[in-house]
Amino acid sequence: MAACSDSRWDVDTSAVDSDLTFHRLDRDIFSEDYQSQKEKMNTIAEKYGNFAQIYTADIMQAGPVDNPMTAELLNRFSSDPNWRELQNQIDKTFPNLGAEEDALESAFKRYAVFFKADTLPQLVAYNSGFNIGIFPTPNWLGVGLEWYAGSDYPLIERLPPDLFPQYKRDKFKPEYLVPNALKGWLLVRFQGDMGEENLLGRMVFSGKILFITSVLMEENSTARLLNYSSEEYQWCRDQSYSIWNHLVESDLLFSSDVMEINKWMNDGPFTPGMPPESPGGVGNWIGFEMVQAYMEANDDVGLDELISNNNNREFLKYYKPVK
Repeated sequence: MAACSDSRWDVDTSAVDSDLTFHRLDRDIFSEDYQSQKEKMNTIAEKYGNFAQIYTADIMQAGPVDNPMTAELLNRFSSDPNWRELQNQIDKTFPNLGAEEDALESAFKRYAVFFKADTLPQLVAYNSGFNIGIFPTPNWLGVGLEWYAGSDYPLIERLPPDLFPQYKRDKFKPEYLVPNALKGWLLVRFQGDMGEENLLGRMVFSGKILFITSVLMEENSTARLLNYSSEEYQWCRDQSYSIWNHLVESDLLFSSDVMEINKWMNDGPFTPGMPPESPGGVGNWIGFEMVQAYMEANDDVGLDELISNNNNREFLKYYKPVK
């Protein structure tokens, strides 16, 4: 489990005024309760404010929310038998989002205390037809439910394997929704604190986001935060020394080569340069281990100080994997 559940992170959130509720844009888009598509789009624009424009223009790439052609394109989407089948699966997996709301509300209340925040994002759930899984903005946290509706229903088998290889399908799990949503929002919230654009910088920044997520959501395992299976997570633990030794001996830590960075940080069936049984994005796991070691050795450092510390070399002093 994420090792962040001691009294150091116990906080009183009773003073935080918050009632986070998922707005179900997915159901509004697929609803047949409107007299016309124009009426539907007007209602959605009024109900969802600027997120309606985000959904139509940025997520669906259909155009401005008030454009008649946009309304027609979305009507085709919501009328298509395949996408209606997908929405039916979403409704089956998520008849309500009460548990997810509770988990995110608890996490954001803790966030508000640790970072002295006075505003929290609104939650909105949508169906994008597998366009975008998480869409965070300062004021909204959007979640594409189709990415978490399960991986064992017929439509999944009909997705093009070149765009949706098996390792991606294996991660269409409901239990990844909440941690991925929070991670996505934190990544946008703190993107200005990334620091150096080299492999070490990317690993440390990812590790910070994962560590903060683990503090805000103490009930989640590190494996779940990484979207790893228990076997993949155990492989990383067993091979920690070999992974670190490879990074150091190959002089990769300070590499600014984009392709090299992506090999270690991006998702995939495995991490290039590592054995095929490795999970993708091992650099994220290394980053979490580095940050966790740093925070264990510096028990006076708060989460706000952690995220603002851009001296990435300082984190190197504390991570010492053993054979």
